[in-house]
This record gives sequence, C-alpha cells and structure tokens, in this order.
Amino acid sequence: MPKSPHNSHKPGKEPKPGKCPPLEEAACFYIENENDKQRILDFAGWLRKNKLSPAAGNNSYSWYVRFHYINHNVYKNDKYQRSTYHGLYIKFFDDTWHILPSKDILEHVLLRDCLKEIVWESVFPCYGCSYGCFKSAHNERAIMLFGRQIPAKGACLRQPICLTNPNSEIIGVIKEILLNRKNSDDLVIGLNKNIYNYGMM
Repeated sequence: MPKSPHNSHKPGKEPKPGKCPPLEEAACFYIENENDKQRILDFAGWLRKNKLSPAAGNNSYSWYVRFHYINHNVYKNDKYQRSTYHGLYIKFFDDTWHILPSKDILEHVLLRDCLKEIVWESVFPCYGCSYGCFKSAHNERAIMLFGRQIPAKGACLRQPICLTNPNSEIIGVIKEILLNRKNSDDLVIGLNKNIYNYGMM
C-alpha cells in the first residue's frame, strides 16, 4: 500500500496541525535540494506577481491556486452562481514537491508533445479519495494517455497525474496555462457536472 502524504515526512519535518505556513517559508524548511528549493521559490514569486497567490491548505503541506467558475447547477436571484475551484495543488511529501493539475489544466498540459514522456511517467497512486480507487490500490488498471495504454498499480481515477520535482520546462508550460486561464472568461460548468471532477482530492 502506498504511503500517505500525511505520514511520509522525515522526522522533525512533519506538518504542524492547522493551516500551512506560506509556501516560501515551508519550502525553505522542508526542501533540502537547493535547485528544487530555488525553483519553488521562483515559482511562488511568479504566482504572487501574477495575482495567483497560492492559498494555504489545512493539515498537511498543501497549497492551491483558485479560479472562478460559473455553476449552471445553482440558479439564484435570476442568475447562475459564481464560485471557485482549485486549478492546481502544490504538495510536499516524501521529501519532494509536487504539482497536481486540475482536469482542465491537465488537458492543456497534455497537448504539449515535449511533455508526453514526462506525463507518461507521472501516474499518481491513490491516497484515499472518494472514488474508491484506494480500496483496490493493489490492482493493476490501464490508463490511456496520449494514446498509450499505461498499466498503473493503484492509480487514482480522480487525479491520475502528479508532476514530481517539476523541471523548468514543465513549470514554464504550467505558467503559460495558468496565465491563459486567468485571462480567459470564467470557466462554465454545465448542468449535472460536478466541479470536483475538475479539481483534486
């Protein structure tokens, strides 16, 4: 069974209960590799400069970037309601850092030929989401990515891709996609679609 992000930290580097510290502060404390640390700090600075500041999560090392959407399932005061969803998560566990993109962000990442091999190697095991994949974590299942069938043991059906210690090339693509999302019209979620299908666990 794969380790959970909640218990896969070095002794003395476990997350404290409650809200996470700012991403930059946690990176300086948690990440030992200087190149990875600098990459995170640069990425965090870019997010803040572009008004995409990562919001701190609770009870683990996790941060998220939020976007607005229009929910066609909720109609009130003669208009559809606006809400937010998580465009991507940034997580620390197992002595590494990770970007977990939402469905719509991932779809744009998948269009980049230069990232195919990286994405093929980034299938993420389930750590206990509500889709029940964790219950069959020892079973092999095939995932189709770019037309290639990838056998993945315990792969998460809800969040299949986790970009671990992303390099500058991946981060550059992520930045471009995040800016396009920020500068586009609000995402529209149609009738009978759950916004969580567009986010992460």
